[in-house]
Amino acid sequence: MKPLRIQATNESLEVNLDKEMSRFEFYGKSLPENPNEFFEPVLKWFREYVKEPNKETILVFKMEYFNTASSKRILDILSICHEIHKNKQSIFVNWFYHFNDEDMKETGESFSEIVHLPFKYLTY
Repeated sequence: MKPLRIQATNESLEVNLDKEMSRFEFYGKSLPENPNEFFEPVLKWFREYVKEPNKETILVFKMEYFNTASSKRILDILSICHEIHKNKQSIFVNWFYHFNDEDMKETGESFSEIVHLPFKYLTY
Protein backbone atom coordinates (compact mmCIF):
# COMPACT_ATOMS: atom_id res chain seq x y z
CA MET A 1 0.00 0.00 0.00
CA LYS A 2 1.47 3.32 -1.06
CA PRO A 3 1.96 6.03 1.56
CA LEU A 4 -0.12 9.18 1.30
CA ARG A 5 1.53 12.45 2.22
CA ILE A 6 -0.11 15.85 1.98
CA GLN A 7 1.92 18.94 2.81
CA ALA A 8 0.33 21.47 5.15
CA THR A 9 -0.77 24.86 3.88
CA ASN A 10 -2.18 27.85 5.73
CA GLU A 11 -5.62 26.29 5.28
CA SER A 12 -5.02 22.55 5.27
CA LEU A 13 -3.59 19.81 7.43
CA GLU A 14 -0.36 17.95 7.05
CA VAL A 15 -1.28 14.31 6.53
CA ASN A 16 1.15 11.38 6.82
CA LEU A 17 -0.32 7.94 6.17
CA ASP A 18 2.17 5.10 5.85
CA LYS A 19 1.11 1.55 6.63
CA GLU A 20 4.64 0.15 6.47
CA MET A 21 5.98 2.74 8.93
CA SER A 22 2.79 2.64 11.07
CA ARG A 23 2.28 6.40 10.67
CA PHE A 24 -1.27 7.73 10.65
CA GLU A 25 -0.87 11.42 11.47
CA PHE A 26 -2.78 14.67 11.07
CA TYR A 27 -1.23 18.01 12.05
CA GLY A 28 -2.12 21.68 11.85
CA LYS A 29 -5.21 23.58 10.75
CA SER A 30 -8.02 22.44 8.49
CA LEU A 31 -10.05 25.10 6.71
CA PRO A 32 -9.82 23.97 3.07
CA GLU A 33 -11.99 25.71 0.51
CA ASN A 34 -13.26 22.33 -0.65
CA PRO A 35 -13.04 19.83 2.22
CA ASN A 36 -14.50 17.01 0.14
CA GLU A 37 -11.74 17.41 -2.43
CA PHE A 38 -9.04 17.60 0.25
CA PHE A 39 -10.25 14.62 2.29
CA GLU A 40 -11.33 12.26 -0.51
CA PRO A 41 -7.84 10.76 -1.06
CA VAL A 42 -7.51 10.32 2.72
CA LEU A 43 -10.87 8.57 2.98
CA LYS A 44 -10.01 6.38 -0.01
CA TRP A 45 -6.67 5.45 1.59
CA PHE A 46 -8.35 4.43 4.86
CA ARG A 47 -11.07 2.43 3.06
CA GLU A 48 -8.25 0.38 1.56
CA TYR A 49 -6.24 0.21 4.78
CA VAL A 50 -9.06 -1.24 6.91
CA LYS A 51 -9.21 -4.27 4.61
CA GLU A 52 -5.79 -5.37 5.90
CA PRO A 53 -4.75 -3.18 8.84
CA ASN A 54 -1.57 -3.48 10.86
CA LYS A 55 -1.65 -5.45 14.11
CA GLU A 56 -1.81 -2.11 15.90
CA THR A 57 -3.12 1.18 14.54
CA ILE A 58 -2.45 4.43 16.37
CA LEU A 59 -4.01 7.52 14.84
CA VAL A 60 -2.40 10.83 15.81
CA PHE A 61 -4.41 14.05 15.63
CA LYS A 62 -2.53 17.20 16.66
CA MET A 63 -4.66 19.98 15.24
CA GLU A 64 -4.75 23.63 16.13
CA TYR A 65 -8.14 24.24 14.55
CA PHE A 66 -10.62 22.74 12.11
CA ASN A 67 -13.89 24.05 10.75
CA THR A 68 -17.27 22.31 10.79
CA ALA A 69 -16.91 20.90 7.28
CA SER A 70 -13.53 19.41 8.20
CA SER A 71 -14.92 17.94 11.42
CA LYS A 72 -17.41 15.94 9.35
CA ARG A 73 -14.59 14.51 7.24
CA ILE A 74 -12.48 13.73 10.32
CA LEU A 75 -15.47 11.91 11.76
CA ASP A 76 -15.75 9.99 8.48
CA ILE A 77 -12.11 8.88 8.86
CA LEU A 78 -12.76 7.72 12.41
CA SER A 79 -15.95 5.93 11.34
CA ILE A 80 -14.06 4.02 8.66
CA CYS A 81 -11.43 3.08 11.26
CA HIS A 82 -14.16 1.77 13.55
CA GLU A 83 -14.15 -1.31 11.28
CA ILE A 84 -10.74 -2.18 12.72
CA HIS A 85 -12.14 -1.96 16.25
CA LYS A 86 -15.22 -4.02 15.31
CA ASN A 87 -12.91 -6.76 14.06
CA LYS A 88 -11.25 -6.91 17.50
CA GLN A 89 -7.97 -5.48 16.28
CA SER A 90 -5.91 -2.94 18.19
CA ILE A 91 -6.67 0.68 17.36
CA PHE A 92 -6.63 3.85 19.37
CA VAL A 93 -6.40 7.58 18.86
CA ASN A 94 -3.86 9.96 20.37
CA TRP A 95 -5.79 13.23 20.45
CA PHE A 96 -3.46 16.15 21.20
CA TYR A 97 -4.79 19.51 22.29
CA HIS A 98 -3.18 22.71 23.53
CA PHE A 99 -3.13 22.68 27.33
CA ASN A 100 -5.65 25.55 27.53
CA ASP A 101 -7.90 24.48 24.63
CA GLU A 102 -10.70 22.58 26.37
CA ASP A 103 -12.90 22.89 23.26
CA MET A 104 -10.47 20.73 21.26
CA LYS A 105 -10.39 18.16 24.07
CA GLU A 106 -14.20 18.12 24.25
CA THR A 107 -14.41 17.65 20.48
CA GLY A 108 -12.17 14.59 20.80
CA GLU A 109 -14.36 13.26 23.60
CA SER A 110 -17.45 13.73 21.43
CA PHE A 111 -15.80 11.97 18.49
CA SER A 112 -14.82 9.06 20.75
CA GLU A 113 -18.41 8.66 21.95
CA ILE A 114 -19.78 8.80 18.40
CA VAL A 115 -17.40 6.29 16.80
CA HIS A 116 -16.71 4.12 19.88
CA LEU A 117 -12.94 4.20 19.56
CA PRO A 118 -10.53 4.47 22.50
CA PHE A 119 -8.92 7.92 22.70
CA LYS A 120 -5.96 9.09 24.75
CA TYR A 121 -5.98 12.86 25.42
CA LEU A 122 -2.56 14.48 25.48
CA THR A 123 -1.63 18.10 26.01
CA TYR A 124 1.15 20.04 24.34
